[in-house]
Amino acid sequence: MGRVIKWFGALAAIAVLGAGAGLYFALRPGANVAYVTPSPVALNPSAQASASPTALLEPLPADVLLPVPYTDQAPLGDWAAKQHTCEEASLAMVDRYLAGDHSGSQIDPVTANAAINRITPWKPAVDLTTEQVGEVATQHLGWSHEVLPASRLNMQQQLALGRPLIVGVRTHGLGNSNYPGYRTHYEQPGWSVSHYLVVVGYNNSGSFILNDPGITRGHGYAITYDQLMHAIDDLDQAYPLLNSGRVILVLAPPANV
Repeated sequence: MGRVIKWFGALAAIAVLGAGAGLYFALRPGANVAYVTPSPVALNPSAQASASPTALLEPLPADVLLPVPYTDQAPLGDWAAKQHTCEEASLAMVDRYLAGDHSGSQIDPVTANAAINRITPWKPAVDLTTEQVGEVATQHLGWSHEVLPASRLNMQQQLALGRPLIVGVRTHGLGNSNYPGYRTHYEQPGWSVSHYLVVVGYNNSGSFILNDPGITRGHGYAITYDQLMHAIDDLDQAYPLLNSGRVILVLAPPANV
């Protein structure tokens, strides 16, 4: 997955397009944003309570924003060579957060590129299913993983437990007009493609906050729940071999460690 930059003649323009409008990455948390404790709650996939921790989180915080560090999937600007590395970039962001980087800032490009390149050989295929991404995280990065239904409550609960979410989508389905080809080649193959990103928070206006590695400066894009579900459905319809349904991938430290 992650063929986000397969724009053919548009590769040279990607940095300009990504750096565009203020719609994009103007997230400014208000005073009521609740930063969750930086140590994520451990995940035990065999224990049902870990997947549905309602009793632990009532009431849910009105706002949650996890300080997950950010990189795009081509941190050195080599987009043509990094068309399929959204899984790696998403895993690299979450791995750094779970390992203790709670800066919420841009990862040094050389460091981010090295992390992406380290993960690539572990992938069993170029484009992965949600479960396969989780298996890479568990087998090679040491994190527990769980694939859960992408209900609004599930997403909010997991974020409130300090657990970033990895989600598979199709790029134009996100409704973000800054993606190349959005206005001129909407949903055309090669322009709207399979992709992974990280959900890092939610706010009291009903939006979820993304670390989207598929475009330059994809840090802090706000999206409604319905739009995000549309992007998941769009992926499933366009890429039936990658169809996992409306799910989220939760990564967290393993229990009893």
